[in-house]
Amino acid sequence: MTSREKKFTFIGLALGLTLAAIVYFATGSLQHTHAPGAPAANASVEPASATATSATSESAPAAVASGEPGSVQLTEDEQKSIGLQTVEVTTRSLSRDLLAPGRVDEAETQLAYISARVGGRIEKLYVSYTGQAVRRGEPIALIYSPDVLQAAQEYKLALENRQRLKAALPSAIEQADDMVQASRRRLELWGVTQKQIADIESSSQPKVDLTIYSPASGIVADRKVTAGQYVKEGDLLYTLTDLSSVWVKADVYEIDLPSVHVGQAVEITSDALSSALHGRVQFIEPMLNPQTRTVAVRVQVPNPGMRLRPGMFANVALRGHTPRPVPVVLRSAVVDSGQRKIVYVARGNGLFEGRAVELGPAAEDYYPVISGLKPGERVVSGGAFMIDSQTRLTTGMTGLFGGSKAFERDDKPAAAQASAPQVKITFRTTPSPPKGAAENAFHVIVTDAAGKPVSDAQVKVIFLMPAMPGMGEMRSSADLAWNGREYAGKGDIPMAGPYNVVVEVSRGGQPLASYRTRVNAE
Repeated sequence: MTSREKKFTFIGLALGLTLAAIVYFATGSLQHTHAPGAPAANASVEPASATATSATSESAPAAVASGEPGSVQLTEDEQKSIGLQTVEVTTRSLSRDLLAPGRVDEAETQLAYISARVGGRIEKLYVSYTGQAVRRGEPIALIYSPDVLQAAQEYKLALENRQRLKAALPSAIEQADDMVQASRRRLELWGVTQKQIADIESSSQPKVDLTIYSPASGIVADRKVTAGQYVKEGDLLYTLTDLSSVWVKADVYEIDLPSVHVGQAVEITSDALSSALHGRVQFIEPMLNPQTRTVAVRVQVPNPGMRLRPGMFANVALRGHTPRPVPVVLRSAVVDSGQRKIVYVARGNGLFEGRAVELGPAAEDYYPVISGLKPGERVVSGGAFMIDSQTRLTTGMTGLFGGSKAFERDDKPAAAQASAPQVKITFRTTPSPPKGAAENAFHVIVTDAAGKPVSDAQVKVIFLMPAMPGMGEMRSSADLAWNGREYAGKGDIPMAGPYNVVVEVSRGGQPLASYRTRVNAE
C-alpha cells in the first residue's frame, strides 16, 4: 500500500468514527427521553380492574443512578398496606444521657508521701503491710540516727554552757541563749517531739530513737522499707492514699466529646453500690487513647464506707440537655444510609418527597434538626424504610408500589394519540384479585384501531415484586395462547403482596405494544 493509499485510508477511518459517535449520541439522547419498556406510540390501554392502573417509570432509575433521594406517590390502599404514618416536625428541649463505661481510681489529690527526714537505721515498723489503715499522727516507724544523736548532745552541751554563764556578761549570756535556741530548732526540724526534747534536757546521757509519725490519714498504698534497713535523708518510706473520695474516669468516644463539658451532672452506678452516686465532671483529659479512640472524663465523688475501690468498674451517665427548644424529628422518621440521613416529607395527594437532612446527636426518641426541615412540615414516621426501598433499591418499573414521582399513568388522552393507529390491551385475572402462592388464570384481549381482535400476536404476562432487604426479587411469567376469543393461560404468582404487571404484545418477534398495571395478590 502506497503512502497516498494509507493517507486516504486513515482519513476514511476518522470520518467513519466521527459519524458513528454522532449517531450513537443522537440515539442515546432519543432513548433517554423515553423510559425503557414504555408503551409503543400506537398502543392505547384500558384499566384492567378497579385496583389496577397503568404506569411507566423514568425518574426513579435516574434518582438511583445519581444517588439523590427520590420521591414516591402512593394510593391510600398502598399506604395502609405498609402501615404508613406521618408526624409533624416540632420544637422542644431535649435531654440526652450519654452512657460510658467507667473505672474507679484513687484520687491523685488524696495521695500522701512519707519520707525520711534524716539518715539512719529503721529500728522498728509500726505499719508493716500494704493496705493497712493509718490515722493522722499515728506512729509508723522508729529510726536510729547518729545525726539526731549528735544534735541531741549538742543541745545538751548548749544548755550546760548557758547554765555556767549565768554570772557572766549580758552579751555572753545572750550568745549562750542563741546557741540553745539554734540546737533546739534543729531537733524540731528533724521531727524530734517536745516530749523527747524534754527527756534530753533531763537526761545526763541523751539517747534518741526518732519516731516517725503519719502526716495524713489513709491506706498504705506502698511500703518501701523493712526493719533493719538503712535509709538516707529524703528516702521514700510509705505512700498513703485517702479513699474517702475517689476518682471515676469515664471513657467517652471522640464522636461524643462535643456533648461533654466541665460541670456537667453525672450519675454513677455500680454492682458495689446500693444506690447511685452523683457528681459533676471536673476534668476532661487533653489526650485521646489511640487504641480505644476514647478520652477519659474525670469525676470525683465521695466514697463513704469505701464502697468503691480502685480498679472497680462503674457505669457513668452524663446528663445533658439543649439550652433552648430546637426543631426535632422522630428517630423512626430518619433513614440512615451511613453517609447521610434522609427523611420523606408528605407533600399531599399521596406524594412523599425524599430529602437529605443534617441532624445533631440523637436524644431521647428525637434528632435535633440542624438543616433540611422546618417546624410544621410532616414527615413519614412509619413505613419510611419501605418507601426508601422503593426509591433506592429498585427502578421505577420494578418498584414495590410502582409510584415514583415520574411514574405517570399510561392512558394518555385520545387527542395525543390521534395521529397514530391504536392498539388496545385489556387484562384481567381469574380470580380477581389473584391469589399468591397459587396458580391463576390470565386473560388478555388485544384489538386494533377498528376494534377488531388481533389474533396473530405473541402475548406474555410478567409479574414483578422488587428485591427488599433479606429477600430477592420475585418474578413469574406466563405465555398466553389465542383461544378464538382472547389470549389466555395459567401461571403461578410466588407469594401474596403488591406486584407490577407488564403485558408484552409482539408480532413476528417485533414489539407491538405493552401495558403496565399493578395488582395486589391475596
